[in-house]
Amino acid sequence: MKEITGTTRIFPVIGWPVEQVKAPTLFNAYFKHHDLDARVIPFKIEPQRYCEAVRMFMKTENVGGIFVSIPHKPMTLEAVEQATLRARVAGACNAVYRDAQGVIWGDLIDGEGFIRALARTAGEQPLVWNRTRALVVGTGGVGCAIVASLAAQGVAEISVFDTNRAGAEALLARVEEAFPATRVRFAQPDASGFDLLVNCTPLGMHVGDPMPFALEGVNRQAIVADCGMKIEMSQLLVQAQAQGCRIQKGKEMLIEQAPLYLELFGWPGVSADDFRALEAL
Repeated sequence: MKEITGTTRIFPVIGWPVEQVKAPTLFNAYFKHHDLDARVIPFKIEPQRYCEAVRMFMKTENVGGIFVSIPHKPMTLEAVEQATLRARVAGACNAVYRDAQGVIWGDLIDGEGFIRALARTAGEQPLVWNRTRALVVGTGGVGCAIVASLAAQGVAEISVFDTNRAGAEALLARVEEAFPATRVRFAQPDASGFDLLVNCTPLGMHVGDPMPFALEGVNRQAIVADCGMKIEMSQLLVQAQAQGCRIQKGKEMLIEQAPLYLELFGWPGVSADDFRALEAL
């Protein structure tokens, strides 16, 4: 890999914590493979200093953009000058970049990455969106993105649960206004009756964590997805697979959205298969 010099384009990953982030591993492998003078570097920045840090980084000439990790995604809307529609509906951003005019934008591509990964997971048995019932547990940055993207796909019904009920219901109000054809509701995390079940909570990042929701009554034709990436096979995925469900690991969402990041950061035309072939995760 090229040494870091004064010409290297730097892409911070900002989180609190950052020990779990996988973007440096994946993107630095890509940069090395293609001999690009760029590097992704994690920065552990506490929430009260986050917006200040974003503005400082984006005024730095050799910073090409920012990857946003937990828990900063919702706060990013305050740190940028403009935000895309999907970011505003979801109420969060996970990518910060400059446009050709130098305007600092926030976008949210977790959801699109998740949808692309879901198509790969479903394979020859794709979900029929207008007949799909989805349960999303956790409405932080990733959960908001996935709820908004599922609604944009025309999913029949989305049930959402979060311990922060007020935040979850605020998300549902925005989604309902933007996508009135999709039924949305706050509900307890009961697995029965759903075609798609998604964990967007931190539960599962550590050995010994409790399950984000029980799988009693789960439909064996359902897809169970866990968006956590610190542990590849969380207890949720292990149990779902044992019950015959199709599963989706958290890294799949990152791999599928990797080309979207590069497009925002100035490298269009890359495919997810280019990243998958690296076998970096």
